[in-house]
Amino acid sequence: MGMKETTGVLAARPLPLVLPLLGLLTLVVMAGHPDLQPWLLLTGTWVAVGTTLGGIAWYRPAEWIAWGLVAGMLALWGGAGLADLFFGSGMAFSAVLVSAGQVCAVGVVVRLFWIRRRGEGAGTAGIEDAGTGGAVVSGVGNSGVGNSGAGISGAVNSGAVNSGAANSGASAGVIDVAGGKTRCISFPGAVEEFGRRGDRLSRYADLLLLVGVFGVVVAQTVATVQALPHGVSVTAAVVPVVDVVLGGLLVRFLISRDRVPRSIFLGVAAAFLTLVNDLVVVVGTGERAPAHALFGRVAAAVAVGLFVWAPLEPSMRAAFSPASLLRRRSESSRLIALMPLAVVPVLLYLVDGDDAGRLPGLVYVLTGVLVALVALVRGAAAVLDNERLIERDWYTGLLNRRGMVRAFLELNPSPQRPWLVALLDIDDFKQVNDTFGHYAGDDLLVQIARRLRGQLGPGAVIARPGGDEFLLMLPPGHLPVDAIRERVFTAPFTVAGHEMPVRASFGVTEVSVPGRDEAEVLTEADIALYSAKAAGRNTVVVYDPKQREQVLGRQAMLTDLRRTMDGDTTAGVFEVYYQPLVELGTGLITGCEALMRWRHAERGLVRPDDFFGLAETSGLAGELDRWVLQEALGQVAAWEAEGIGSIYVSVNLGRTSMLDPRLADATLESLACAGVRASQLHLEITEHDELPPEAGALALALLTEAGVRVSLDDFGIGYTSLAYLHRYPVRQLKLDRSITCNLQTAQTSPLLEGIVALARSLKVDVVAEGIETEPQRERLADLGIAYGQGYHLCRPQPAALMTTLLREAGPAKLLRTPAPILS
Repeated sequence: MGMKETTGVLAARPLPLVLPLLGLLTLVVMAGHPDLQPWLLLTGTWVAVGTTLGGIAWYRPAEWIAWGLVAGMLALWGGAGLADLFFGSGMAFSAVLVSAGQVCAVGVVVRLFWIRRRGEGAGTAGIEDAGTGGAVVSGVGNSGVGNSGAGISGAVNSGAVNSGAANSGASAGVIDVAGGKTRCISFPGAVEEFGRRGDRLSRYADLLLLVGVFGVVVAQTVATVQALPHGVSVTAAVVPVVDVVLGGLLVRFLISRDRVPRSIFLGVAAAFLTLVNDLVVVVGTGERAPAHALFGRVAAAVAVGLFVWAPLEPSMRAAFSPASLLRRRSESSRLIALMPLAVVPVLLYLVDGDDAGRLPGLVYVLTGVLVALVALVRGAAAVLDNERLIERDWYTGLLNRRGMVRAFLELNPSPQRPWLVALLDIDDFKQVNDTFGHYAGDDLLVQIARRLRGQLGPGAVIARPGGDEFLLMLPPGHLPVDAIRERVFTAPFTVAGHEMPVRASFGVTEVSVPGRDEAEVLTEADIALYSAKAAGRNTVVVYDPKQREQVLGRQAMLTDLRRTMDGDTTAGVFEVYYQPLVELGTGLITGCEALMRWRHAERGLVRPDDFFGLAETSGLAGELDRWVLQEALGQVAAWEAEGIGSIYVSVNLGRTSMLDPRLADATLESLACAGVRASQLHLEITEHDELPPEAGALALALLTEAGVRVSLDDFGIGYTSLAYLHRYPVRQLKLDRSITCNLQTAQTSPLLEGIVALARSLKVDVVAEGIETEPQRERLADLGIAYGQGYHLCRPQPAALMTTLLREAGPAKLLRTPAPILS
């Protein structure tokens, strides 16, 4: 604990606004008394020196040089006040101190520019100049849209996913401000593709403007000094000119920066009021001089109060950090920030009340014209960038849908040299977003875009129409689409810090006639993509006109499936069939597997193989799994209430359910609602689809701890059988029928013997699926396989017939072998 932690706690609390505001009001009232003014300013200035030094010692800002210059500026001005108080005003020494204080003020401004340029050049923590384009996202975000820099699309997303559109001035990165620390992660996708051609023009225009304005300042300063009568202080003539320039720069800084820390805002406001006071003293002459003097006294008093307040704010720790200086506003706001520089020539004309130090009037006019020209150039560059970037996806830098259409219209195919249009969709991208968050999903899209750019030749066109889809336009002789898929998606991607295999389906069509409607071509590619999804995903399918009819048929089935899920019985109803799992040696029914059926209104009974793949590709499989789980648990509870006895039920989990982050919670809720013990539920996972390494591992571990048993279905034909045994808390292996069918004719099987030995060493039960004959059952039992399932034992039964079967089996749950066919 100690002082360090206590200091951090106190430092995190900003001052209550009521206290400094009351102090400023008191200073304003006191400033109305001319006799109190010198003492008020002198005391306040030295108090500000003390608070600045105290703030440096207390908050320990990383950028202490700028704060040191502020303290030096105030100390020099306080010294000038002491010199005037003790030796009378007009002392040369006092003027020197005031000039030295202004040098410190100029040093602060120079330090600001130096910090910003250093941050831009070094890419501080992943932040770059707004000229390169991108997004600033506080927290976690996914694909907001807005304008950044000179028309660059960007987003500001404060702590929420998809929180809409905003303007930002930083670029190509995510800034996560949490716990007082700034963490920036670069997203170079947009930077790699955008290439900001107008940025250099804007930089040169800004440089020309600064050279022009400062040239006028230097010229007027020289002219003023040369025109001074003998004995007149040079400081008195030069100070107003420097004040004009500093004031313009400070106002421009405030207008062009986004979310300026309170301490730096207070400091800039105090400095600006100080400059206003100096200008009022110079310009305010004649009959209205008393009013000007009062205004100047009030401005000076408030400035002193703000100088005292600024270093007391906790935000002073990051006031001059690159992160705070690089947060620019939109280009429109930055154009408005040129206005203070436009006023500089007018103020320079006014500060020389006599004509002795003034430059020719045409110089001031030309300077104003220069500011206007620079604003026009900057505006033109912004418009040019917007015209180009409106066809770009801000996040990946690829063509968006609008740019894709333009690129398609520019194709020049022929029957001899056709182009290929490939539409690719990331398989299971929704699960990536749901499991790891939208930030991880966006990062994955950037990685895919980068790999596509690296693998496709210069003549190819890459676009991101939207979501997780990418469109490729490949010229004649280009790398085949199958090769592109292998090169881009063979190596795993890094998703939320984890190495993860990512799959994609491709739909390809050919464009051999110029002038074809892009909508028709995209429809063909989309139909081919749909066929690729239906064929098992992670494959390439070329468009065939026959696919259109198949797709329409599958689309009609999908519509009926959705209607059935919504309770529309005119489309069909879902049913659950139960197939017993039997102890091979005794015929004892130990459990049953819940199998889903769809009784379609027109097609009749539809098996899961005919519609479950469609449900997986359409995002409906998870809902179907939950429905089967709830129905099966309700049936187990009904058997318990009827007195049939305790029996467990096995329910299959598809890929979507395994990727569901709420799998454990939803399963436990279903058990509690049905009033069924966790030990009466087996969850079966399949190997037909390769899963990401983390998918379902934690959820199944939590469920196993609660008493649920996990079975590995179709063992022996999937992707990574042994890896699944290591990854998941499997307590039962269900051997696929392709392995057990050999024992219908053969007396033994070395493969089965090896699997049984492996299961024994792992203390895992073995269930043989696909038992069709009595000799097969006997041979499996002789090999030491304890449990079996198949048509020879019992076919899947509706709930009512399964209830009858259990009643006939009696309390011992003994199933006659072979069992009668009840369905």
